[in-house]
Amino acid sequence: MRRVGDDAYFDRLLRAARTHWGERPLGERCVVAEVFDQDIRSVARTLMVAKAVCGAARGRLVVLGDPEVRQLAEVFGAARDPQPETPPVALVTARVDHSVPRDIPVVHVHGTGTLQAYAMFPTDGPSSFREELPSQVAAFFEAHVWPHRDLIRPSAERVAWQAKSGYQVRTDTERRQLRNYGCARLGLDPGLPTVTVFGHQPGEDTELFETTAHFATSDESANWLFLDPVGAAHSRMKYVADSLSTNMLWSLTDIAVTFGDIELPAFGIPVIQAGWSEGAECGATHVSRSPCEHRQLMEEAIARHAKGDTFLGPEQRERARLWLWLQHCGGDVPTQLLPHWEHGEDYTRVLAVNLRYVERDGDPLFCAVHRMWARRDPLLTRFDFYDPADLSTTLTPARSTR
Repeated sequence: MRRVGDDAYFDRLLRAARTHWGERPLGERCVVAEVFDQDIRSVARTLMVAKAVCGAARGRLVVLGDPEVRQLAEVFGAARDPQPETPPVALVTARVDHSVPRDIPVVHVHGTGTLQAYAMFPTDGPSSFREELPSQVAAFFEAHVWPHRDLIRPSAERVAWQAKSGYQVRTDTERRQLRNYGCARLGLDPGLPTVTVFGHQPGEDTELFETTAHFATSDESANWLFLDPVGAAHSRMKYVADSLSTNMLWSLTDIAVTFGDIELPAFGIPVIQAGWSEGAECGATHVSRSPCEHRQLMEEAIARHAKGDTFLGPEQRERARLWLWLQHCGGDVPTQLLPHWEHGEDYTRVLAVNLRYVERDGDPLFCAVHRMWARRDPLLTRFDFYDPADLSTTLTPARSTR
C-alpha cells in the first residue's frame, strides 16, 4: 500500500492534477468528500468520484481529511474552507457507517476492480445504508438485470470462471475425493453434511453468530467448521481459521453460513446469510432476519442435504451468477483516468501519467456518475441498463463476416 505523500511521484501527481483540473468551481451548493484513508488508491478514487458528483450536482468540492489528503484535494479543485455554511447536497466516502441515518445522498466508493461505488438516495426522510440500500439494489436487479438474463448469461459464465480461479476442482468426482480426504484429516464423519461458518466482523451480527455457535454445539446431524474462534463442544465442531486451502474448504462445504456477501451460491453451494450486504435481497441466498428464523433455516438446510436434496434452487444459482457479474462487470466502470486497484505500489506514477495525458471529457467515469445521479440508481454501472438495445450491442461480441 502506498500512503498519501509517501511516494517519489507524489509531487508529479500534484502537478498533473493541478493542470488536469485547473478550475475551482464556486457557489453555495457543495459536495462533501470524507477522505480519512491513507491508501493513495482509495483517496484518488474518492476524490475522482466526488469531482464527478460535483459536476452532476452543480456543486463545489469540500474535502474532510488529513493534511496530506487536503494537499492533494486542493489540486483536485477542493475549496479551502472545510466548514460549508449550507448543508451539502451529497456525501462521498470510502468508509460508510451502514447504520447511521442520512438525509442526503451518500456515495460509497469501493476499493476493488477498476471503479465500483454504491449510492443511497433517501426516499422518505433520513435512512441508512443498512435499511435502504439492499432493497434499492434488489429493485434495480429485478428491473434491469434479471429480465436480460439470457443476454447476460454468456458474460456471467466468463466472470464466474475468473472468480473461481482459486478453486481448481473440476469435477464432482474430484470434489468428492477431496472431501473424503478432508473429513479424514479433520476427523469428521463424511456421511454427515458439513456446515462452514465464515467469519464475521467483531461487534456486528453478534446475536446471529452466537445463535449459530449455540446451535452447532447441540447439533448431532452435521459437521461444523468455523473460521472464527469458537469453543469446540464436540468432535464434529472444528475451528479451522485459515488452515485450509480454497480447494479443501469449498470441497468440504455442503452448506455455508455467512455474515456478508460471498460467491459460493454461484458455484452450487447453498448459503444462509446472517449478515448485511448490498445484494442480500437479490435472491441468491437464504437471508436470516432473526435468531428464530436462522435456526429454522439451518435445520431445514441440514435435513434436506441429509436426504440427498439441496437447499440451493436453480434460480438461486442463476441469480448468484448474475449478481457476481453485476459486481465484477456490470457495476465495475472502466476509466482511463483511474488505474486498476491491482497496480498497487505503482499506483501514484500511473495516476500521474493518466491525469497528464487523458482528457476527462467523455470519460466513462463521468458518464457513469452523471447517469447514476440523474436516475437515482443505487450503483455505478458500466452499461446503460435502461437501453436494452445498447446493452445487447455492448455485450454481444463482434463476429467476423468473412
